[in-house]
Amino acid sequence: MEQKFTNAPVDIDSLPDYQELTYTQVSVKRLYKVFLVLGLFVLAFAIGLYFLREVTEVPGLIWGLMITGLVIFGLLFFFQIMFQKRIGYALREHDIAYKRGFLFEKITIIPFNRIQHISTSESMLDKVFKISNLNIFTAGGSGSDIDIPGLTPEIASRLKNTIANHLIDIDE
Repeated sequence: MEQKFTNAPVDIDSLPDYQELTYTQVSVKRLYKVFLVLGLFVLAFAIGLYFLREVTEVPGLIWGLMITGLVIFGLLFFFQIMFQKRIGYALREHDIAYKRGFLFEKITIIPFNRIQHISTSESMLDKVFKISNLNIFTAGGSGSDIDIPGLTPEIASRLKNTIANHLIDIDE
């Protein structure tokens, strides 16, 4: 029996609203890791200013650099706190959604039938803070399409297995 091609219009008002999703936030340990890295940069900046103070004859330069550095690092800390509140994921029946961004919010939704590969990864600092990243790849990209940072290893593994089981169900 030959199937007849159809292309019926879709009622825009009947589509689900992706903004009404309830997102699960990532672990606050991601923020601690970022604070550690930023703290190391602040320490290196302070040491650099100390040695610069020893070799320069312009005391106003040191004060200017110190104030500028404090403002920049203060803003970086603030932005990371705000970013932490707005990063999350939502697993649904047919797709996974990932939301991030403070000033500019970005939401990526990937249907399970588009996923080619899924993996978890941990950097050396991730292991210290006991967090993992979930990496989801679709066809055509050189990198992952979604990297969800700051998941506990247990949650990252459960998400990976759940999505992988959905992929198996799609293939059958």
